[in-house]
Amino acid sequence: MNLLHITATHLRLEGGIPVVLNKLVSAQNRIQGVQSKVLSLTSDIKDIDSPYFIHIKKEQLEEYLTQNRPDAVIIHSFYYIQYNWVSKVLNKKNIPYFIEPHGSFGREALKKSQFKKWIANHFIFKRLIKRAKGFVFLNDQEKKQSIFITKNDIIIPNGIDISTIKSPLETTKEIKNKIYFIGRYDINHKGLDYFLEALKILDKEKYNLEVSLFGKGTDEAIRYIEDAIKKFSYIKVYLNSSISGQEKDNLLEQNAPMILTSRYEGFPMTILEAWSYGNPCIVTYGTNVSLEVSENNLGWVTDLNSFNIANCIKKALIDYNKDREGYIKRCKRYVEQHYNWEEIAYESYEKIKYSLELFKK
Repeated sequence: MNLLHITATHLRLEGGIPVVLNKLVSAQNRIQGVQSKVLSLTSDIKDIDSPYFIHIKKEQLEEYLTQNRPDAVIIHSFYYIQYNWVSKVLNKKNIPYFIEPHGSFGREALKKSQFKKWIANHFIFKRLIKRAKGFVFLNDQEKKQSIFITKNDIIIPNGIDISTIKSPLETTKEIKNKIYFIGRYDINHKGLDYFLEALKILDKEKYNLEVSLFGKGTDEAIRYIEDAIKKFSYIKVYLNSSISGQEKDNLLEQNAPMILTSRYEGFPMTILEAWSYGNPCIVTYGTNVSLEVSENNLGWVTDLNSFNIANCIKKALIDYNKDREGYIKRCKRYVEQHYNWEEIAYESYEKIKYSLELFKK
């Protein structure tokens, strides 16, 4: 089977989609009889150390598809005007394609720039959506939140490189009353307005807590965070730039709960990374992993309410300090059992193959 993933996103490795595609196609190419490539429409591939990524000019696409005809194409993310042209070429050559929206079709996600997205969905991208053979969702919760569904939709989760997971018995010194956040400093998307308000509540209670924030954002977003945290008297908040490589490994190995208060997500890789290091997570329902967290005791779930987030943080740290080793073992074991890239790659191959067989009937 010849698979082609197409993306118009950036290819910086701190971003979720490039990391996912790099790992997924590498694992897919280890399956006998499968050839998988990633075609970048806009970004240079120099930041990706992979033989499976290619970048060609727009006018070369039709020729490329003729010489390297894929059995199926997966278009990643959604609101890129280039995808209309891609859809037209694929339709002309009768090549089936799926759209993997990575959270873009969720009801909460569509509330941001709501009118523009309504126009885009009903006029600009109408044919792109209609021509798709189906959609690829990252989990059941993303599918349930989607405003677009077909009878051919499939679920393929993100994964993690389990070779990097250390033994659950390898724990570091105990750290009390510390939490961390890794992600974009997007105030609305990541629910940082509610999170910072929750910290304000805890600060008024003279609660002892250290919070480390890692990410990047607009100057406006960073000023928003700085203005909030400079008013705290008791809670210590460390605002840092984005983190990667060995520095990120060192942080995650310290073993402390991670917090993610997003209004919406597709499937946050930062959660998988946290679990793989044994770090349970404080999450909102918008993260799309709340069921997994609650059903498998991998952290704590709160709704998007500042008082409830504040109370959840306090409960989380009490629970964590009572059963730190238990949380570390459960999180690592869960990732090993459910999010191995090798198994996910094979599952993706089987599901796409099955869908293609249905199209031929």
